[in-house]
Amino acid sequence: MFKRYVSFAVAVALLFAGALGRIGYIIFSGAYTVSQGYNSYAVTVDANEVQLYYRGGEKINNNVQQITAIIRPVTADLAAIQNVYSPKQIKSITAELSEGYPVVHTISTKETSLKTFDTYQTDTTLKQFISRDSSGFLQHIDGYKRELKVSYHIDAKGRLLSGDNGTADYGNYLSREGYIMTFDRSIQQVAFNAAKTINKGCVLVFDANNAELLACVTKPSSTYVNKPVNQYCVGSVFKVVIAACALENGVDINYNCTGSIKVGDTVFSCQKHRAHGSENLETALANSCNCYFANLALNLGADKILATAKRLGFDGRIDFCDNWSLRNSHLPTRSDLASDGELALLGFGQGKLTATPVQIGAMLCAVANGGKYNMPTVVKAKKERNGSTTEIKKAAAVQAVSTETANTLCRYLRTAVYSGTAYSAETADRKAAGKTGTAQTGQYKNGTELCNTWFAGIYPYDNPKCCIVVMCEEGRSGAEDCCPVFRTVVENLEE
Repeated sequence: MFKRYVSFAVAVALLFAGALGRIGYIIFSGAYTVSQGYNSYAVTVDANEVQLYYRGGEKINNNVQQITAIIRPVTADLAAIQNVYSPKQIKSITAELSEGYPVVHTISTKETSLKTFDTYQTDTTLKQFISRDSSGFLQHIDGYKRELKVSYHIDAKGRLLSGDNGTADYGNYLSREGYIMTFDRSIQQVAFNAAKTINKGCVLVFDANNAELLACVTKPSSTYVNKPVNQYCVGSVFKVVIAACALENGVDINYNCTGSIKVGDTVFSCQKHRAHGSENLETALANSCNCYFANLALNLGADKILATAKRLGFDGRIDFCDNWSLRNSHLPTRSDLASDGELALLGFGQGKLTATPVQIGAMLCAVANGGKYNMPTVVKAKKERNGSTTEIKKAAAVQAVSTETANTLCRYLRTAVYSGTAYSAETADRKAAGKTGTAQTGQYKNGTELCNTWFAGIYPYDNPKCCIVVMCEEGRSGAEDCCPVFRTVVENLEE
């Protein structure tokens, strides 16, 4: 053990001696030392994105303080790094200093003779939604980098003057300017915790009254795929739209489900070929009967279904900010639906239909909000440099379906939890409502077709406050994968 200590001490001494030799060369060779000068060399200590805030005022990004040191190519600074960096780090820093200019590194303490600054990094569960790397919010705003720089004098040949401690320029680094988002920090954490059972997918929480996005979680946490705004096959959650169309047009068919239905040359079946027997609109929605909804779609016709879907936001765009407008879904065309097979598929949310999880949430909020469709929003206000705020104007709500239709759907979705496929979303107070979905994707893994599973839920159903969308990629069923996540969110929001 003693020999190891001696060997380590010798290694450090040799490294230090070598570093001093290199710095001595820099200092005394004249390569970087000059007499007087008037030009400058700026070192960027830190550069952060525009500040984003939760609705309560807490920072979303630039929210974790750290210490950053500037290390100059001088003997004093080289001596100082021996006490705060590992031998491997010292070797790397010394190599950087050989260029003759100051370098920047994070440091664990301010107890040093090195010049240090309080800087900030970002640690947030909203990273996929806001990050430039995922083409998130920051990619689409007219933003700027918040920079902290230190300037040093150099001579006309660009050589650093010895003895210069540098002059800090904070510029807009500590500016409060930015955006107040709709996200709620506590609800975001609740959703993030609840999503731990999901390997791939997302969890969204909306304010039912205005479709403001309160929480947005993407799984896995390491991905930069912005899943809430990606389009997916949606499956049976689209039956809510078909049911809304039927109610709007006064159609409530009694139908006997035998487990399958033949449309043209194609046979469609219910999950596991289950025969549901005699059903009306309410029980078919609760049981998620594919055969009932295929038959219902054929009776309603393409024009009525497409009109209702479009009033509920499908095939439209969502404008999150001036420069971020995205298509929220893709409906099959009227020409596509001239085929009875395609029309039957649309009846239970399959075929050429795709939609973003955000759009499914917007549709559900319309149902929860008396039939009024609000475009989903993520920004509440612009925060100015002096701390004042300017509210961001929202698009006016549109009456997509009647209040009577919306209220009836809320009751039907309650039945889906009380006695249907969404039983595992039930809460202790028996106020949960919603629709499950298991969507075939046409993609296969090890010979098995991959499915997206869903639950789109309202809580409480009789006085809606929030709508929650849970989507799981490569899932088993909405009841197994997604309903328990909804229930966990609701139970923790109520605490």
